[in-house]
Amino acid sequence: MRDYVLSRAIFDDRIGNRSLFSRLLHNWKARREVAQLAGFDDFMLADIGVSRADVEWASHLPLTTDATEALEEKLTLRQRHAPLKRTGAY
Repeated sequence: MRDYVLSRAIFDDRIGNRSLFSRLLHNWKARREVAQLAGFDDFMLADIGVSRADVEWASHLPLTTDATEALEEKLTLRQRHAPLKRTGAY
């Protein structure tokens, strides 16, 4: 967890000091990366741990949001809550 927080802080520092145009350009490129996942078949997406609905959701986010970051956060939350769903205990 510490490594994740450290990498996020480094990333936020890199992106945080940029102009609005630079952030929008970065988020547009991130959306293009997510859109490339739509070309994968469902089995490949399942191997990655992503569903087609997740890819479509992330590709329709506004340009003010980094689609790769949002998708990663969604998957992290899903993995965090997955053991609870399997056991039936909430």
